[in-house]
Amino acid sequence: MTESTNPIDRLKTRLVFKNIDHIQEHLEAMQRDPHGLEYRPWKLEVDNIWKKIFSDINEMSEEAQKMVLDSMREIWVSYITHYGAVEG
Repeated sequence: MTESTNPIDRLKTRLVFKNIDHIQEHLEAMQRDPHGLEYRPWKLEVDNIWKKIFSDINEMSEEAQKMVLDSMREIWVSYITHYGAVEG
């Protein structure tokens, strides 16, 4: 991962990766208990975190966007594959 010189890009990148770590924790819990009472609230929270992530990415430079999107591709594809599109 190349560090951007733009302070907004650096801040947004850190926020995105912090949120991805949060998503990974939720996904592990969701996988352990897909029929539990907490599943739906976890999924709603994860959907909202994804919305925040993409909002932050939208505010980055094109170069930073490409780096972040490439870095998070695996978890995003896994999420969409297993849990469907983000609900609006």
